[in-house]
Amino acid sequence: MATRILLIEDEPLLSSLYSLVLSKSGYQVETALDAETGEEKLVLTRPHVVLLDLLIPKRPQTDTHGEDFHEPSGFDILRLVKGTPSLQEIRVIVLSNLDSDEHVRTARSLGADEYLIKSNLDPHQLQAEVERILHGPASRPAKGESKVSSKPKDAK
Repeated sequence: MATRILLIEDEPLLSSLYSLVLSKSGYQVETALDAETGEEKLVLTRPHVVLLDLLIPKRPQTDTHGEDFHEPSGFDILRLVKGTPSLQEIRVIVLSNLDSDEHVRTARSLGADEYLIKSNLDPHQLQAEVERILHGPASRPAKGESKVSSKPKDAK
């Protein structure tokens, strides 16, 4: 049985690109362009891994630019996964361009397994991260760390 991945991403180009790379690697990929559809597919398909954008519209056909993003809607999905006993074993990789320490800390505290910055991410790196999350618990970063840096480190 193929490993199931649910990609919740509202950018159609990124969704297609990530899906293509992951499908070619043998994963069964489902996609959702909004939080509502993502939650439905999450409960119905019980994926092994969720790739979760934080800034996604809550419902189909809504404009993300007009919504109040006080707290990104992706955090609600993360709470659902990690707060539901039957879903807690699902691995969650946050994919976002929100690179503030506060967003990373919040995602980690809610149980995200990894936090990756999309603007720094090559699709093949994403495939490698999925492999690491699924098969490499010994190489999992400590809480608060991220293998793919959100900001360049200054050399001193």
